[in-house]
Amino acid sequence: MDNLFQEFKASSAEDWKNQIIKDLKGDTYESLQWHHNNGMLVEPFYTAESLNQIYAPAFTHSDWEISVNLKNDSSAEINKSILSHLDNGASSFFFHTNSHDLNIAMNGVKLKYIHSAFEINKNNVHQLRSYLESNYDLNDVQASLFFQNFEQIQNMEEWYRCMEFFLEFRKIKAISMNALPYHNLNALAYYEVAIIFSGLIEQLEYLSSKGIITTSDLVVKTGVNSDFFTQIAKLRAIRRLWNCFKSEYKIKNNLYLIVETGLTNKSISDKHNNMLRSSIEAMAAVAGGCNELCVNDYDVFNAVKDKSATRLALNQQLILKHESYFDKIADVACGSYYIENLTDTIAQKALETFKYFETEGGYLSCVKNNVFKNEIKRQASLKQEQVNNLSQTVIGVNKFKNEKDPITLSDAEITVLKQLPINNPVLHYELLNLTKHA
Repeated sequence: MDNLFQEFKASSAEDWKNQIIKDLKGDTYESLQWHHNNGMLVEPFYTAESLNQIYAPAFTHSDWEISVNLKNDSSAEINKSILSHLDNGASSFFFHTNSHDLNIAMNGVKLKYIHSAFEINKNNVHQLRSYLESNYDLNDVQASLFFQNFEQIQNMEEWYRCMEFFLEFRKIKAISMNALPYHNLNALAYYEVAIIFSGLIEQLEYLSSKGIITTSDLVVKTGVNSDFFTQIAKLRAIRRLWNCFKSEYKIKNNLYLIVETGLTNKSISDKHNNMLRSSIEAMAAVAGGCNELCVNDYDVFNAVKDKSATRLALNQQLILKHESYFDKIADVACGSYYIENLTDTIAQKALETFKYFETEGGYLSCVKNNVFKNEIKRQASLKQEQVNNLSQTVIGVNKFKNEKDPITLSDAEITVLKQLPINNPVLHYELLNLTKHA
């Protein structure tokens, strides 16, 4: 057997390149290269020589929590919904607290045994605090807290007054960054990562100025689209960069990652294709190392909802766990020639962009001066152009349209869709070209 391997010479990257050039019969090697929108020149092939180093896994956990978004219904309806989700396999939820009666909404829900996430503001934080103090030992509650409309606060003192009480509890993650709105505005991966760290560092530096040290995990919420390898690389880049920031700031806090399937590519025509899109996104989220995952319903933009859509979204994750065994493996992309290069590119460009944000005064300053808004608008317009000119194929929308499933929308429904706080080039294309008024 040893002689067998000695008889076959290993092919180098140069050997592969020369063979490709020969097979092209006159076309150039450069014609096979393409520029990734996150700043990387993508080669037609990768080998072990493409790796800059020996990579350690970006994360070591394999399982994740199945999360659901609780709709803004009445408190009683929310309670009914969450108990049903938990019975059907969910193990986590995201709740927009608003003015709900938590005693009703959380009746029968044992928060010490599941993961929970609450979106709070200065008007309802006391209600959440009162409810948790009255019903639990807060050292036992595994909760993530997100400041509602964090980008709209006037100063960090406003954020601190809401989160101050919770900072002492190790299992409550009060230092958080909800980047999902930026994702749904169609920010590029590296830019989204840079915004995430700009927001987190602003909070950490503010606490440091007060001499406050917390040991709880930090939590990030973000989205994923169907650009499979890019989204895996984005989540891995977040993990890798956090290790760099931990070293730089001499802290030991871990990072908890909540991921949701995004709204930038979902359609209203041939809506069942959305299940295929969200399945790809769910796989990317798990392969990228999410701690919690929420899959949106396939009819998320339709006025008339399919009663089975929410259950099917839950089942997508159950299938990934119990039939595809995605919960048995950790960081499957580690060592992948292409994905490691893409992870490095996103991380490096995100770090450079983060440093630029710092020169502009940090997160809140960039928000107030429309630094994020203007650049994301530019990025989104390029994606819109790709859909409009058909250089990006969207099955069932701008190619292979299902003529048996025409869109029928009222003027009121169109108005609602146009007012959504997202940049969805697919939806925009549909509203311009495919709508038929009821």
